[in-house]
Amino acid sequence: MRLLKALPVTALALLAGCGPIRSTGAIVDADVALEAARAAGAETTAAYEYSAAEVYLHQARELQGRSEYEASARYAQKAGGLAKTARQKSLDGTNKVEESP
Repeated sequence: MRLLKALPVTALALLAGCGPIRSTGAIVDADVALEAARAAGAETTAAYEYSAAEVYLHQARELQGRSEYEASARYAQKAGGLAKTARQKSLDGTNKVEESP
């Protein structure tokens, strides 16, 4: 009987620890994607996506600092997606062959 009473408390304690882990993982992933975009030259070739990714990542870190882990993870995921788009646009732009008239 005691085990049944302790089970919900244990489950709640385990779930409470998931927010910071998920948020931190998403921020690290977004940071890696942003660095890959920077290395591909996205600061100049995909400036909108790159800048937006930086802003979203900054906001994700601020939200994590205020213990708003779900929102932080969402912003970090958005930042990662934008960084990947910026990198891809940058790579697509640098691989195009100039046509001569």
